Amino acid sequence: MIERDALPVDQRRFHDAVKAIRRRPISGPFIVTMNSSPDLAARFAHLGHYFHARGQADESIVSIRVRTFVALIGSRALDGPYEWNAWVNWALEAGVPQDTVDAIRERRTPQNLAAEETLVADFCTQLISGNHRVSDATYKAALDHFGVQGLVELVVTLGYFAMIALPLNAFEIEMSPAQKSTRKPFAALVVDGEPGSDPKFERRSLPPISGGGAASTRVPLIARHDDLAPEHQHFLDRIVRTRGWISGVFQVLLHTPDVAERVAHVGAFFLYETILPPAIRTLTWLIAARELDCNYAWDASAGAARAANVGDKLIDALENGKPLTVLNSEQKVLFDFCHQLLRGNHHVTDATYGAAVAQFGVAATVQIAATLGYFVMMGLVANAFELAPVSDDSRPAL
Repeated sequence: MIERDALPVDQRRFHDAVKAIRRRPISGPFIVTMNSSPDLAARFAHLGHYFHARGQADESIVSIRVRTFVALIGSRALDGPYEWNAWVNWALEAGVPQDTVDAIRERRTPQNLAAEETLVADFCTQLISGNHRVSDATYKAALDHFGVQGLVELVVTLGYFAMIALPLNAFEIEMSPAQKSTRKPFAALVVDGEPGSDPKFERRSLPPISGGGAASTRVPLIARHDDLAPEHQHFLDRIVRTRGWISGVFQVLLHTPDVAERVAHVGAFFLYETILPPAIRTLTWLIAARELDCNYAWDASAGAARAANVGDKLIDALENGKPLTVLNSEQKVLFDFCHQLLRGNHHVTDATYGAAVAQFGVAATVQIAATLGYFVMMGLVANAFELAPVSDDSRPAL
């Protein structure tokens, strides 16, 4: 933890903002991000509070029972012990049964789920695993149940937990004794398996990432002020202010305008404020897009990667699942770190962690993990709603 007084004077306001937004001591993902950028920590906190409120002043229209259930599904899928430990008692308090909690923790199929929980489990499991797509039947059932805004918020809830899980896992953040003392006893999540850095890691059998036809977006797109109620039009203005236009993914996110603006504020950091050099930044984007088999995110990133002098041979190999034989030493460190976070048990070995910090420094390593998380979140949104690949890469699309 970096204490407030150890920060530069002009950064202390972000420390204060995180504490004020969170309404509790700084912990977990905000410890990680504070070690890199207090500004980024505040942006994470502002987005997260929409899903974290837990009755303080609930903002999400998705019930706290569903949000905590999603937290358990996401933390188990990503082997995120910190998130599990933080949310398991809140899930129980919200009405998720103990036997359901136990089954998720032990990787068993929960039995006797309520109809809503069955639907949420099916939707989230399909989206976060396999080819990261949701079947038409499951999508329709979720849309009928939650409505457009509720379903967008459900997807972003899952994406948010993925976004914070990767930095937490990369730096092996654990719950402090003080935090544990405020909670009822619980069974902790056990991280099993191995990091997935093997270059022979099983690839899914899918079409080339940018070779498919245009998808049919599953929700109406919001691109103009007149598509929004007058009281929500200022959110569109705030997104335009960060990017100059409303790209496809934000045309979906604007079905929940407040969330869309908060996501845009987080994303603007990775587009414009990050300390990562352009080649490392854009290559990280491509790695995340390829792992999620997300045409939208890939096409939104490939042009920027080429402009940053990421070589065509490397981009082609990554796109088509070819052996990565053209990596320089810096790129090799980046790929090992990112692949371990995105595969296997979603943790990194001590050797890989040490190599990343030696190569990039702590602050940049935090931002690599956080960038991966942001792109996973946005890839899940693009995949869930079947966004068509970007046709114009001259403007930022994520």
